[in-house]
Amino acid sequence: MLDQELEELRAAIDGELILPGAPAYDEARRVWNGIIDRRPLAVLRCVSTADVTTGIRFARANDVPVAVRGGGHNVAGHGTVDDGIVLDLAALNEVAVDTDSRSVQVGAGATWGQVDAATQQHGLAVPGGVFSRTGVAGLALGGGYGWLRNAYGLTCASLIGAELVTADSQVLDVDSRSYPDLLWALRGGGGNFGVVTRFTFRLHAVGPDVFFLLAFHDARHSGATRGLRAFRHFCATAPNNVSLVALLGVVEDGAPGFPPGTAGRPFIAFAGMFVGDPEEGERLLRPLRKFGEPLYDASGTMPYTEVQKAFDADYPDGGRYYWKSTNIVELGDTAIDLITATATMPASRLSTVDVWHVGGAAAHPVDGAFTTSKAAFLVNPEANWVDAHDDAKNIAWVRGLVTALAPYSDGTRYLNFAGFQEEGTSLMRASFGDHYDRLAAIKGEWDPANLFRLNQNVRPMTVIER
Repeated sequence: MLDQELEELRAAIDGELILPGAPAYDEARRVWNGIIDRRPLAVLRCVSTADVTTGIRFARANDVPVAVRGGGHNVAGHGTVDDGIVLDLAALNEVAVDTDSRSVQVGAGATWGQVDAATQQHGLAVPGGVFSRTGVAGLALGGGYGWLRNAYGLTCASLIGAELVTADSQVLDVDSRSYPDLLWALRGGGGNFGVVTRFTFRLHAVGPDVFFLLAFHDARHSGATRGLRAFRHFCATAPNNVSLVALLGVVEDGAPGFPPGTAGRPFIAFAGMFVGDPEEGERLLRPLRKFGEPLYDASGTMPYTEVQKAFDADYPDGGRYYWKSTNIVELGDTAIDLITATATMPASRLSTVDVWHVGGAAAHPVDGAFTTSKAAFLVNPEANWVDAHDDAKNIAWVRGLVTALAPYSDGTRYLNFAGFQEEGTSLMRASFGDHYDRLAAIKGEWDPANLFRLNQNVRPMTVIER
């Protein structure tokens, strides 16, 4: 039905337009999460901001949905769409460091590994995630928890500017002086307000060498319960330059580094990074490292860029993933019992329950849409598996824990860990809280038709509602 319009689009862009039937189509439509299998009308591999504006005009003129793909690692699969157009930004991956202003400009197709490689040449970093192949765009627009969170805050708190293409194809330079409401909205409000083609972030002093804790302990015989209580106690007085996660799961078959005979054994692992003198970090984190006789201890002083790759092997392209989260006001004994019971009986040995400590700068309110919870811990059950026949039981495993923890939560979720965001507007209202109406008003001003709806969607407020 749109053959002529698609050929006109192909002629108007500098990048590549890939249609069904083309040899590259199946690769072009694929995203990281193997559970997502969608067939776009076309994939536009953008090589310029002008390609993005042209793609948006096409979508608007022909009333087709738009998916925006940065790194393609969104768990909910928002980087692709059936019968719509995918704006693939992977080629927009330039990273330019300005040491004088301690800032970095990052193309929307870049990954955190690419950013870290450039910024660490100067002993600087943006608070990113914990997986080097994660796309910068999705993580930053949704918040951004990583190893620097308690020292320097979430990723979105370091966002100081952006180039944004709006629903009517305007190209805006957004910062605190120009379009401050849009900058506020981009700090945690997702992709609701346009397509960011370039980010500008504030940089912070990090590394190049840091101390990284990664110690796995035997969780049998109440080890998981005792471990989480020890973790809770340590976090109560931990300095802000430490960001910690407790991970609970079961040793998978053939897991590297683990002794023979430990496959299937439940574990509790402590992972964390110290910003500062590595020797001081080693001394500080020793109690968690020496909590018990480790099954496997990968702790040590290492380059920050290697810390960022520590979990890369755990999340291969094409695996099946379903992650959710809930913010826990305090890590009480009953919540600990629920977490440990779930973690020691996973639907897949690739899955974990991750408990993130949120303190220091990560607990400070963001001057932006991201709504900071008063909860000291974020609990994130991660279902990771391989076989499509196991989809239902893995999804149920995650949902079961989130439901069980509801009485101990403040009701908010981290929207980058929100499953398929199947709760819709109720989830967005609960998580954005008092910021929701302001976001809806900004959405109504810049995207009144909700063209950009494949995201953590906030419905546009009409003029009458305002």
